[in-house]
Amino acid sequence: MIPILNKKEIRSHTSLRGWAALMVVFVHFRSFFHASIDPDEITFFLYKGYLWVDFFFILSGFVMAYVYDIEHPKRYSPRDAMHYLIARIARIYPLHFMTLLATLLFFMLMALINWGLGGEDCCVFDESLRTAESLAANLFLIHAWGMFDWVTWNLPSWSLSAELFCYLLFAALLTINGAKRRLVLVALSCMAVLFYCLCMAASSDVDEIFRLSTVRAASAFTIGILLFLGRRAISALSEKSLTVIQMAACTALLLVLHFGLTDILAIILMALIVWVTWEDRGYLCRCLDTRYLHTIGVLSFSIYMWHYLIKFIAKQDWEGLTGLPVQSSVMGSVLLVVCMIGLLIPIAVWSYRYLEMPTRKWISLRLNGLLEAKYSPSWQLVWVSSERKR
Repeated sequence: MIPILNKKEIRSHTSLRGWAALMVVFVHFRSFFHASIDPDEITFFLYKGYLWVDFFFILSGFVMAYVYDIEHPKRYSPRDAMHYLIARIARIYPLHFMTLLATLLFFMLMALINWGLGGEDCCVFDESLRTAESLAANLFLIHAWGMFDWVTWNLPSWSLSAELFCYLLFAALLTINGAKRRLVLVALSCMAVLFYCLCMAASSDVDEIFRLSTVRAASAFTIGILLFLGRRAISALSEKSLTVIQMAACTALLLVLHFGLTDILAIILMALIVWVTWEDRGYLCRCLDTRYLHTIGVLSFSIYMWHYLIKFIAKQDWEGLTGLPVQSSVMGSVLLVVCMIGLLIPIAVWSYRYLEMPTRKWISLRLNGLLEAKYSPSWQLVWVSSERKR
């Protein structure tokens, strides 16, 4: 199997993932704010919040390269690559399936309520976000692979689909030797440069063409891999110098997002922050290494996957339950957002403990068992025997 043991957690990256997840939540919840406190009239910081998904992809590329030792010149076997893919699928698919099922059940319930009240006959499917074809694509986690013009069903799951595409690319990298691997990385780097140049030439945001989501994800993922390959340059810096770079990069990123400057500049600064925090050294890393922010990072996947469904439900039921209008009242809008965030955190804790982690372990155990049974009949006997003892 691919050696992944004894890899120290990069705590700063875990906390940064939590920060990025919270930013995405605020980006989507900001639509509930009253017009008088509309943040988009003051700053582009939340308007440009879609870039935190690119930050996820950069982090993912770095972590995959770090955990699976992309520098090693050895060509991993297809068996090892399958172990890697099993681990990745077990990581993202169960919660994706659960949130997709919850989204489907929610709209089925809404259809029944509307039917009972004499309203629309059915609201499960519509002509854009929810179709039978997109539901099938969501089940196979390929709905961001260029077949639809926009996000579908549980909207944040598009990034998981794009992430799966990156995982498959990375698996291919693992199965070729060091020299050819470098050539593929050069090709991926050229693709990333071309994609970002096209975005700048067209003066468009990186998320404007949804059908290019896999290219967008692979570009940021490749940046993460390249950052890992150049990580030793950070080791040569003193902690003081590292702190200066960290603070300058964070300040510059905040200004770029605030003024709504080109996406490419923001992505470069995000990549720099990932690069200069990987050793958990410097003042920024000490700020990130807090119990609460690290916990949010651990819960970030569940937070990310459940928040949009909570937004859907709140949008449907808030006024009826509270009597407070969503957007025509400052108090109503602020209270709604606070309540949604207050509800999201315990749901994420429950999801992490009772859905995300148990299903990940269960799927990894079963699929790895089947894979080893295929390659080693004697191992199958040991595995079956151990399962009977459990």
